[in-house]
Amino acid sequence: MKLVAIARAPERPDEAAKVVADAAGLTLAEARMRLAPEPPALLARLEAGKADALVSALRTAGLAALSVDSDVPSDRDRLVAAHFALSGAGAIFTPRFGDAMAVAWTDVLAILRGLRAARQETERTEKSKRFSAAAAIATSGFVMTRRVEKTVRSSEESIEQVILVYARDGRAVMLAEGGIDYSGLGPGLQPSSAANMAEVARRLREAAKGAFYDERLLRLARRSLPFLTGGESRSQTTTIVTRRTDTSGSLDVLAEVMRQALIEGLLP
Repeated sequence: MKLVAIARAPERPDEAAKVVADAAGLTLAEARMRLAPEPPALLARLEAGKADALVSALRTAGLAALSVDSDVPSDRDRLVAAHFALSGAGAIFTPRFGDAMAVAWTDVLAILRGLRAARQETERTEKSKRFSAAAAIATSGFVMTRRVEKTVRSSEESIEQVILVYARDGRAVMLAEGGIDYSGLGPGLQPSSAANMAEVARRLREAAKGAFYDERLLRLARRSLPFLTGGESRSQTTTIVTRRTDTSGSLDVLAEVMRQALIEGLLP
């Protein structure tokens, strides 16, 4: 299966919606909804042949469309850095276990800043008994209480910034806020991990002057994407309902769309 996406906002949204509706067999309202999110955005999930045909039709109409495999690269497919060292020639990224990876600044294709969020929402049903004057009067004191049921809702969210560095030869590195040693910043070390991530991104951007740099995934990767599975789950007992969402998959998909769009000349 493939995911069909759009890399840039169409210059004429109404005309683009008609093209998407005709090419994908959607109503005009559905097509407008697919085009509404800020790009990069997903339009469809189709078998490979149908996805390629849709992309061809959309590109013929001037839209920056492309397709990527639904099984996009994730942390298991890239180097997850625990340490980094920056020099005038390039960067060296070292994982917690395994060999380091060196990348010359001229070989950096893209630097993408983003984040991934995990959220858990819980609904707990609590039952109790309370004194009831009405029940006491109606039963002449035989029943003094009534059952009370209420739903208590709570939520927890954790957010982690990430930086993705793509080399022109296909290699990729992820620096995750909670798993990186910032001592490579030297005197530029900041008082918080969020500030350190911003400083790392700034230095990478300044050093890799020929690389594409983008921060849209700081906003866009917080949302759940259509056509993806595995990002949401639900469990339930007699008294507790728990819903979990994780946008790591959204980050991986949108990052791969942007990487592929760069290779195919659809960005910047």
